[in-house]
Amino acid sequence: MGKNKFKFELHTHTVHSDGAFTPKELVESAKKHGYYGIALTDHNTTSGCDSAVEWGKKLGVLVIPGIEWTTFYGHIVVLGGNSKVDWRKVNPDTVIELIEEARAAGDVVGLAHPYRVGYPVCTGGKNQFPKEIFEHLDFYEAVSGEIDDPSNLSAILEYNELKSRGYSLSAAYGRDWHKDADKSGAKYGATYLLSDKEKLNLTEAIELIKSGCTLVGYRDTANNILEEKI
Repeated sequence: MGKNKFKFELHTHTVHSDGAFTPKELVESAKKHGYYGIALTDHNTTSGCDSAVEWGKKLGVLVIPGIEWTTFYGHIVVLGGNSKVDWRKVNPDTVIELIEEARAAGDVVGLAHPYRVGYPVCTGGKNQFPKEIFEHLDFYEAVSGEIDDPSNLSAILEYNELKSRGYSLSAAYGRDWHKDADKSGAKYGATYLLSDKEKLNLTEAIELIKSGCTLVGYRDTANNILEEKI
């Protein structure tokens, strides 16, 4: 798949939605933790992306513009910054059509934290979209948030089942990163993009995610979490 492992965080938030970071602070924190790149995926807005991209260029962090479609039926991460889908139109009846619209524009689309606690604690946090959605996604957050969160076991089991049934889905990790503070004792991961190239640009990073050249590892080591948790 590639000799080089480029460390990314593909699910982040800033003050443009419900995060504590400014775009600059997010990029600074990513650089501090040794990320090659990040995706900015604020809830239902891309208003912070231009600033994050510019700070990424200044600080040497590749920033992927993105958005998290945050709905009552689940959360979907769209990476690339090409599509103009109106998130307000996303529902179980329209989701497949709108995913395909985003993909046709050149974005990659993934399901976020599919087994996060849902209603009434976090309405929409758990995936409740039709099962047909998996035929149209590019990636799946098999691990999210704290690695030892019990919901990740369900997500890993579902991801492995989908792969065994022939679905073409890249594995991803998403911290759902809101602030520059680790919870005491918590372990976090990263999505590693695998390539023989010595450096990546935005187009190349998107293509690696789309083509399955990913590894879900720890934030500090690229040990494969999915293999450890099986």
